[in-house]
Amino acid sequence: MYCSQCGGEVSGSVRYCPACGARQETGVVPAEKSLPEEQEKEKKRQKAHRQGRRLGNFLVSVIALVILFAGDQKVPGASEHTFRRMDAAYFTVQNQREMAVCGAQGIVCTVDVPQKVLCSADKSVLAYIDRDRELYYMEADGPVFIDDGVKDAQISFYGDTAVYVRAGADGREELGVRALGEASGERIAVTACGDFSVSPDGKTVAWVEEAEDGALYLRRPDGSGEKIVKNISKIFGISDGGGTIFCQRDDGRLCCRQDGRERLLTETGGNVSFLLNESRTEMLYTIGKSTWYYAAERESPVRLTGVKGNVLADCFMTGTAYQRGHGLILGRKTLKNMAFATEDTENAGYRVYYLDWNGECAETIFNHADQFQISGDGRSLLGLADGRLYRVREIQSGEDKVCLEEKLTVRQFAASPDLQKIWFVTEDADLYSVKDQERTNLSAGLDQMYGYCGRGVLFREGGDLYLAGGDGKTLIEEGVDGAYIQENYGAILDLDGMFCHLKAAGQIERLISSR
Repeated sequence: MYCSQCGGEVSGSVRYCPACGARQETGVVPAEKSLPEEQEKEKKRQKAHRQGRRLGNFLVSVIALVILFAGDQKVPGASEHTFRRMDAAYFTVQNQREMAVCGAQGIVCTVDVPQKVLCSADKSVLAYIDRDRELYYMEADGPVFIDDGVKDAQISFYGDTAVYVRAGADGREELGVRALGEASGERIAVTACGDFSVSPDGKTVAWVEEAEDGALYLRRPDGSGEKIVKNISKIFGISDGGGTIFCQRDDGRLCCRQDGRERLLTETGGNVSFLLNESRTEMLYTIGKSTWYYAAERESPVRLTGVKGNVLADCFMTGTAYQRGHGLILGRKTLKNMAFATEDTENAGYRVYYLDWNGECAETIFNHADQFQISGDGRSLLGLADGRLYRVREIQSGEDKVCLEEKLTVRQFAASPDLQKIWFVTEDADLYSVKDQERTNLSAGLDQMYGYCGRGVLFREGGDLYLAGGDGKTLIEEGVDGAYIQENYGAILDLDGMFCHLKAAGQIERLISSR
């Protein structure tokens, strides 16, 4: 097949031309038919015209990551970051009409602006629902069509399966299950799907039937299914095989279904902020003003006394995987022996705790942090409070808390994943690097520090973008309006109305207008 816009060859399974990005529905020509002479000339002219601009298109905000996550979510500027973001294999940038998806190797693909962006926990698989309610997942050569009429969708934790709700016949709905990479999948007839969830391996699906008083249904890997219980409003997570299901009842109370037995985890209802382990058999959650820990093998949850604020679902250690949408799921076998954070809404700050080896107690590691970062191995911590920057060398013991800067007032910091390379900005907008508690001035009066970017920290000074190491700075590009970091792979730069991709090697590739 050939694209009617540029004449390039198009696979029958691809809805967008990999050369020019044009939508392929009725405008394709079978390969066995010859093109008219005029169309052949036009094809060559358009192909030559587009060759230098085929990557172009779009943008306003960067999601990471996949971020990544919901297409309508605001991506904060670096000054709003309060903790480290996850490395992502893909980033997306978009304007009102189109979206660019860039892989780890810098391969850019153009697609329609999505209504929702989805990704696996490690960001290796990305999918999206476009404005026409069509569901696609991304491969190296572009988007691959899954289904149409899609209202909502999820990607399994490991990225093997897409599960989605679509419009069916006679006003009913269908729950689609599609193993990515396969040509077809399964559609399960439902009446009105209130919520749904997929197990980490993508082989077990649970959903709620609103038309049946919130009946919870389960579909197992062998294709068998059953109706489990009524009066369920939300599913937080389901384990492989469906042995453990965390969900919320119509009355707002949190419960766990474990091998056919229900355990109530709260006596009252309310909003739930939570973390799950990778297998979805443990849950750390806040409801009301109390935080609890529960594991499927326990008879009852443990209230963690002394923990204040709501469990921060966006807090994770570098190197752990997570997934948005139906809550954050850590890439950990267990939540025990783990540092976690809460957001103190009353005092506008963060608190960091350490959950002990049996899940019975949470010890306070850092109080009232304005900004914090946990090291990649989960053992140490940097925290900023009241203008002072501190390091906690050993989280498990909570000891050896050292102030790294006592004379200057610190307003923001950035660090490498192992916390060995540290930079901070003072209240006078001066940038310093810290090594062995000795500071080096790198910039006087910078415009903004964006954060750590693979080899150093990116910052803007006098409208120009620099990369600073431990003892000096290197000019990256002049006249930069803004930057959005894609860790390990570079950053997105706004250069006078043009979004560009700054690759890890220092190369800059133009994408499209940012206006």
